[in-house]
Amino acid sequence: MGRIIMKWGGGLISDKSTLCTPRNNRISALADCVITLADLGHDIIIVHGAGSFGHMRAREYKLAEGNITDFEQHKAISKVRSDMDTLHQLVTDSLGERDILSHPPRDFVLNTGPTFQGDLDRFLEPGIHITFGDVVECEPPKEFGILSGDDLMLRLSVELPNVTHVIFAMGDTPGLMTNPGPTGELIPIWDRGVVFTGQHSKEIDVTGGIFLKAERAEQISNHVEHVWFVDGVYPSRILEIVQDGDTVGTRILRTL
Repeated sequence: MGRIIMKWGGGLISDKSTLCTPRNNRISALADCVITLADLGHDIIIVHGAGSFGHMRAREYKLAEGNITDFEQHKAISKVRSDMDTLHQLVTDSLGERDILSHPPRDFVLNTGPTFQGDLDRFLEPGIHITFGDVVECEPPKEFGILSGDDLMLRLSVELPNVTHVIFAMGDTPGLMTNPGPTGELIPIWDRGVVFTGQHSKEIDVTGGIFLKAERAEQISNHVEHVWFVDGVYPSRILEIVQDGDTVGTRILRTL
C-alpha cells in the first residue's frame, strides 16, 4: 500500500471564531477514517491546522512577521505553542491506542515558507505520523515565524516516496467553489486555468487561506496523481477517494 498525506483544516477541527474551541466530534470521525485506512495497510501522515488554537493570538502579536522591536511577542509564542500542543494532543488521543509518531515542527524546522530547512526522513517510518503548522525558529533578523501546514503538505508530498493520495479536508465546503457565496457551485476538476474566487479572512488566518492551499495543491499534483479538496465533515469521502478513486469534491489536475 502507499502513503496517504492528509490535511485536517483548522476550520474543520476547531471553531475559528472562538479561542481554543475544538470540534471533538469531527476529530473523532476523522480519526476513525484514518484507523480504517491504516488497517488496510496504508501509511498515513496527518498535517493539522491551527484554527482557533493558533491563528488568533498569532495575528494579534504579528508572529508571522517575525521579531518586532518593543513588541511583546515571546510570551505569545509560548502561549501559541502551548495551545497548539493541546490541539495536537486531542488529535493524537483521538486515535486511541495506536502508536503515533509525533513531529512538532519547532523540533526540526528552521525558517518558514516552502523552502524551510528540515530533515523529512523522520516521516519515512511506517505507521501514522502527525505534524502541524507551528511557530518555528528563523534565521536573524526574523528570529521566528509561522510555518504553514500547507507548506509542510507540499514538501512532504513531493519529497517522500510512494505518495499515492494527498487530500485537503476542509470544513463545511465540498471543495473549491466558483465563489464563496450561496450561489457558488462546486468545481469538480480544477487546474490553474479554472477561475475561482475564495474567501480569506485576514483578520483570523495568518498563513494564506484557500489561495495558498490551491497553489500548493497544484504544485503537488505534478508529482502525485490523486490530489483532492473535500469536505472533512464527511470523512467517508476520504475513504471513497482511496478505495474508489472518486467522490464529491474537487480533484486537482497536474499542469506540467
